[in-house]
Amino acid sequence: MVGPKGPWICNGVIRRNYASFGNDEQHMAQERSIEVKVGAVILVALTILVGFILVMGGLSFQPTYAIYVDFDNPGGLQTGAPVRMAGVKVGKVDTIEFLGGRVETKPNRRPLVRVKLKVEERVHESIHDDADFYVTTQGVLGEQFMAIEPGKGTKVLAANDEVKGIDPPRLDLFLAKGYDLLDTTVNGIRNNKELISDIATNTAGLVKNLNGVLGDNRERINRTAENLEKLSLEAKDLTAHARENYVDNPKLLHTVDNIDKLSSDLARDSGPMLKDAKESLANLNRISGAVGAPGEEQKLRKAISDLEELATRANTAAADAQSIVSHIKKGQGTVGALVMDEALFDDVQEMVRDLKHNPWKFLWRE
Repeated sequence: MVGPKGPWICNGVIRRNYASFGNDEQHMAQERSIEVKVGAVILVALTILVGFILVMGGLSFQPTYAIYVDFDNPGGLQTGAPVRMAGVKVGKVDTIEFLGGRVETKPNRRPLVRVKLKVEERVHESIHDDADFYVTTQGVLGEQFMAIEPGKGTKVLAANDEVKGIDPPRLDLFLAKGYDLLDTTVNGIRNNKELISDIATNTAGLVKNLNGVLGDNRERINRTAENLEKLSLEAKDLTAHARENYVDNPKLLHTVDNIDKLSSDLARDSGPMLKDAKESLANLNRISGAVGAPGEEQKLRKAISDLEELATRANTAAADAQSIVSHIKKGQGTVGALVMDEALFDDVQEMVRDLKHNPWKFLWRE
């Protein structure tokens, strides 16, 4: 190490050591930059994942209120399922409690299952007391959710109210009962093969015999059909004739109208006539009561006798007058001749006309 080359070698080592230290610092700085970038990417990914979870989970920060919906069977509805109204999510299913029909709710219900809904306050005024709550699915095989038809009532459904929900259709129960019915049918057919075969054979024979009977009596059947058609036409004509003569006949209608009018007039006049009859009967009773006295009865008999004598005289006078008129008509007597003799009438008329033209003949004669 000592000599003219010693110091130079030492300086070379020191330079190499400084160069190596600078490279290490640069390498460490690059590693820290990569770590920072990886951390930022992981942080961004976590942020996106949390946001995705929040969005997909349907988390909402809107204030909510509770509604209790009773079911006998809510189907496959699960806790956390969305609550939708008009297709818009407005809440979620908070809890599903099995009551088993042991708890009586209003109005006098014993539901098997009670579902608690958390509904957003922003739709509170839209849900009325006649709203419908039912379980449905998104599509045929989609997720089940609670749907609300808001109704049109005048009263808004209050918070914590209890309502009756509409149970979803039991497709599984329908399939089970359908399978049971199908199984019972198959077993019945299997156990009654001979009976079913006999029934089929007898039915075929019956159809064959019926076909033969129809073929052998085709002409009779055709004649019977024609006769029935003619009979129906004659019945139609008879009905039309009867209607024309006995229903729509103007004379008959006029007679019915007259009878109706007569009955109306009789009903209108029967009241006053009955009243007059009652008054006449009362007057007759009063007259009979008044005439019932002995003095009045004698006066009444004398008046009747006088009336009879007067009537006899009147009849005699009428007979005399009739006799006189008969003589006059026959031209007998002066008056009869004057009235019935035309020549005498003409002479008198001529004399009157002459006196009218020559009035001096009343004073002297020629």
